[in-house]
Amino acid sequence: MRKALSVKCLAATLTLAMLCTACSTAWVSTLNSILAAAAPALINILQIVALAQGQPLNTSLEAKINADATVIRTLAADFAKASSGSAPGICQQLQTGVNTYAIDQQLVLQTAQVKDANTQTKITMLVDLVAGTVSAITAAIPSCQNTAAFRSLNSAPPYNVSSFVDNYNRVLVTPTGNASVDGATSKLTLHRHTKMMRIITLGRLN
Repeated sequence: MRKALSVKCLAATLTLAMLCTACSTAWVSTLNSILAAAAPALINILQIVALAQGQPLNTSLEAKINADATVIRTLAADFAKASSGSAPGICQQLQTGVNTYAIDQQLVLQTAQVKDANTQTKITMLVDLVAGTVSAITAAIPSCQNTAAFRSLNSAPPYNVSSFVDNYNRVLVTPTGNASVDGATSKLTLHRHTKMMRIITLGRLN
């Protein structure tokens, strides 16, 4: 009888552990999904501006955006599994990383001025869509003061990445009359999932 009870308790404990592990990565997955769309969306704006101005792409800023997004992903994963002692420090680093990414957005905005009216309208609409992603990233991250149990939960409802991608792509491919811009934008459409997920699913997930 005791043996059977012990087996049941062990099974229940393992089940709870598996559920907690799944929960603990929920907000990290949400954040990663947002970044998988947001970072390329920001870089696309850089590319459109460069094409409209007849200038080379700002590769330094492109590299910075990608690097800063990677830092956020890494710190989020570290924060999710951090001990109570190390969590506050990692969380502060994570918040600094998000602030740095927000500055990247501002740097892109500073360059997002072109003479062609239709292209400028496209850029403005894309910028407005991308602007909300920083708030979405911030909302997905649990408070630095939360215990490990609370860090295992989403701090806010998941951001609707699919809607963002659909709206962004719709604006992106709308013709402007600028041959250089229109010829490139159809190749810049966003995906709803990370490259790794698309590879794993053999392209079934876009």
